[in-house]
Amino acid sequence: MTTSTLSFAPDRVRRSLLYRIVATTIVATLAIFGAVFGATPARAATPAIYGVITGADTNTPLNNVTVEIRNAATWVAVSTTTNASGEYSFDTVPGDGEYLVSIHTGTNSEYVILAYYPNTPLYTLAERFNLTDTSNVELNIGIPRGGSLTGDVTFSGSPHTVRVSLFMYNPISLAWQIAWTTTTNGANSFTFNRVPAGEYRVRFLDDGTYPVYEEQFYKGVYDVNDAQTITVTPGGSLENIDAHLTVEVDRYGGSDRFATSALIAAQYPSASVVFVANGLNYPDALSAAPAAAKMGAPLLLTRPDSLPAVVKAQIQRLNPDIIYVVGGTGVVSDAVFNELHALAGNKAQRLAGSNRYATSKDVFETIWDGDTAEHAFLADGRNFPDALASASAAGFVLGPVVLVNGASTTLPAGYGAMFGTFGTTNLYLPGGTAVLSAGIETAASGLPGMTVTRFAGYNRYDTSLKVNVSIFPEAPTAYLAVGTGYADALSGAALAGSEGAPLYLVPGNCVPQGVLTDIDDLGVKRIVLLGGTGVLSSAVQALTPCNF
Repeated sequence: MTTSTLSFAPDRVRRSLLYRIVATTIVATLAIFGAVFGATPARAATPAIYGVITGADTNTPLNNVTVEIRNAATWVAVSTTTNASGEYSFDTVPGDGEYLVSIHTGTNSEYVILAYYPNTPLYTLAERFNLTDTSNVELNIGIPRGGSLTGDVTFSGSPHTVRVSLFMYNPISLAWQIAWTTTTNGANSFTFNRVPAGEYRVRFLDDGTYPVYEEQFYKGVYDVNDAQTITVTPGGSLENIDAHLTVEVDRYGGSDRFATSALIAAQYPSASVVFVANGLNYPDALSAAPAAAKMGAPLLLTRPDSLPAVVKAQIQRLNPDIIYVVGGTGVVSDAVFNELHALAGNKAQRLAGSNRYATSKDVFETIWDGDTAEHAFLADGRNFPDALASASAAGFVLGPVVLVNGASTTLPAGYGAMFGTFGTTNLYLPGGTAVLSAGIETAASGLPGMTVTRFAGYNRYDTSLKVNVSIFPEAPTAYLAVGTGYADALSGAALAGSEGAPLYLVPGNCVPQGVLTDIDDLGVKRIVLLGGTGVLSSAVQALTPCNF
């Protein structure tokens, strides 16, 4: 008979990987933390493995402790529970071979809840025993008391359920591995109880239906190798293991609107087509943004009479085959056009009409020439918010934003035929009847085969939200732009549309709760702010909810 009395102690983890203590015909008593003194009573039968489970600090037998042995090759396991004397026994095993032994203390709440022998939550570090039906191994285990740790999780936006994991270092794989996992409760707090003593690192992972927050490790780092190590002691308690989770927030903001448009254009590695529009006025650029999105092209802004150097530098880097200049000579001068013409190898083309509405129509008919446009947005050309809110959505559905005079009582002449030519069957009207008249909606609804949908919010931010909620089923990225100005959002709308990302209009100092909720619902993992801190403050960057 071979018997051994072994400790359930942390300092045996490394040694157990190197050798196994075997004593022949006698019981070896190991005087280290958690060792158990004395042998179990003699047995009439010859079991495979048996022993006594006690508390390591008191040597008191533990009743109703689950002991499991698991075949390391087949992973087949059998289990039993201790009796009132703390005894357990396995008379047979499910096949000869190497076995792992694990302990689950159940209601013995002061002791480690679950671990592999000798006292590790990682099965790869568990000691293995060669067992047969007649191996007659005596394994007496002293279970140490477990430690606890608690913490709270806060969020830059809406609270989510968070999966909190304790990582332990594995000296075999030379990597940190998950040892224990729990989730936050309704108060965004978490607790680990009866954890084996040792060193851990803590990970916080968004476990919501639509995860949006970045994975984070304690304290405030994003790689387990950079995380702070915490030490759990037997019977000890750690508090305030807290985390603040944020969504990845980037900002494209230059020194002015032209520099911002150049910075946004820099996100394109190359472009065979470039759009250029007046950055000091909005109408022409509003129609240009979804057109640029359709072609995967950047939209750069210029002064009416001079081409900013930062814009010229980006055009030279992109080296496009053609440049579309949106607007007549009154908004982009011949001097600027000629400079752009030269930059494109004498292949610049002006898209212009007699007014903003005619220019918008020309953009549609030129860029979509030969293509269909199943979806199109009609937007009021007298102001920018609703058209701006529609630009990225239009780009996503590969449709135009067509400007009309919202005060008109009907559609402009020829627009019904134009939509018929391009196979448009869905018209979207951003804004209420004070922005786009009921007459325009009635006329649009009367077009053959046309479905008309109006997005009317109680303000420009809510209209923007309604557009995005309806159009985007999901999105990894979302863009935020100030709703009281247009300059920074114009170029951003083209980029957002080409990426299939929504663009939300927000105040300069907060984010509406509805926007934060929709960002959650879409599964957004990255948010991009368009413009510097002068237009979107640090409170927006922190995703601070608005009070209204």
